[in-house]
Amino acid sequence: MLPALNWTSPGSRRAVIMGCGQIGSSIAGILAEDGWSLHMIDLDPAAFSLLPAGMMNDGQVVAIVGDGTLESDLRKSSTQDAEVFVAVSGKDARNALAAQIAKHVLQVKTVICRVNDPASKEMYEQFGIVTVSATALVTDMILQAARS
Repeated sequence: MLPALNWTSPGSRRAVIMGCGQIGSSIAGILAEDGWSLHMIDLDPAAFSLLPAGMMNDGQVVAIVGDGTLESDLRKSSTQDAEVFVAVSGKDARNALAAQIAKHVLQVKTVICRVNDPASKEMYEQFGIVTVSATALVTDMILQAARS
């Protein structure tokens, strides 16, 4: 097994984000601007092209090609030392599995999981995982706009 990565800015807040698509890269950009140190994990090396080059060049964001559903790859990305783990890949099952490993095996304090299926939201919340459902958010916004 490869050794865990060191965090580049000791003392800064630390997060691991699984999924470097539009949502993951947006979250990374905002957290980096706020001074966080970030480790991004994605299966596809091309996904990291969505990140602003400057963030990776200065080491504030470290790109890791790996599988966030594997405990070994989460450990390699130093998830066990993060304050926050965010699972925002495009697949609910992958997000849920990674979030459960981060929360219950690696003991990350705050774990946030993107779920597309609103029915799954309540179940994952019972496991202490914060869930965000784009489907539920968009539905609520449309209904609110229609009713106003």
